[in-house]
Amino acid sequence: MKLTNLLKLKSTFVPGIILPSLIFILGITFLSSFFPVRANYYLNILKTFLFQNMNWLYVMVVTIFVLFLLFLIFSKYGSIRLGANDTKPEFSFFSWISMLFAAGMGIGLMYFSVAEPMSHYTDPSVAGLTSASRAKDAQLYTFFHWGIHAWAIYGVVGLSLAYFTYRYKLPLSLRSCFYPILKDKIQGRAGDIVDMFALCSTFFGITTTLGFGVVQLTAGLVHLGIIPESNFMYQVIIVIVIMTIAILSATSGVTKGVKILSQINIIAALVLMLFVLILGPTTFLLGTFSEGLGEYINAFFHLTFNTHAHEPERQHGSSIGLYSIGPGGYPGLHM
Repeated sequence: MKLTNLLKLKSTFVPGIILPSLIFILGITFLSSFFPVRANYYLNILKTFLFQNMNWLYVMVVTIFVLFLLFLIFSKYGSIRLGANDTKPEFSFFSWISMLFAAGMGIGLMYFSVAEPMSHYTDPSVAGLTSASRAKDAQLYTFFHWGIHAWAIYGVVGLSLAYFTYRYKLPLSLRSCFYPILKDKIQGRAGDIVDMFALCSTFFGITTTLGFGVVQLTAGLVHLGIIPESNFMYQVIIVIVIMTIAILSATSGVTKGVKILSQINIIAALVLMLFVLILGPTTFLLGTFSEGLGEYINAFFHLTFNTHAHEPERQHGSSIGLYSIGPGGYPGLHM
């Protein structure tokens, strides 16, 4: 029996999706590993082009997502069950929220919650502002990038997958979301291209957040004296450990490993938050959170449509760059 036929029987391996995606991923990995300077040069050119010429499109698409979800909430369509009409939720609210945050934020919750506001605070484009103004802006844009707009992207993708999988009985794949447009073509080459895009986007999204997280974790272990130094060997070992746990969790099923790890994750995050809140400058933290939330609500529509067209020096930092999204996600890549 041919290897491809065996893989088809034992897994969801589809050569028309996996092989082109693997070639692209390995090609980018090879270029970035062996020619880092040149790869960084050309990737920066691509990033700059997207920031300067496509930011309006990115902002408008995400805005449409937000408005679409608001429409669903306040219309009759918001009552449609993502499954049979008589189905009940499989998981408790706490388990569902835990898995939602673990998949949607993951490493980003620990890393970018500090790194992102600090990067905004120290950005050269705001060097002329006062320290207080820079701090407020940093918190505002962090709220923006991790707030309603980012979750709207997840919401549209998640709702589309769930609706067409559980109502139309289509495969749990991104191609199914395009059924109203492509119809039966989702089973052909057009569907393969959609899934290839999803696979590559997910891979690079995972590796980006995993890379940042491993660097942070390694530095923490060095600070605690558990490992002597932060070098490539220790980082590789940590990556292997993390990926092994992730694979075991995923293969054990949603009801076991994924749910348990997600609950541990959210409980640990809450404990850390309370630890910092209680032992840190409690009054200041509560005050800045309240003020930051008010600033976010007050500037919501301005942030929603702002592309910094009249402030080109700020286009790289605020309007589109970091609709930040964690390990699960098709939609967001920290650039």
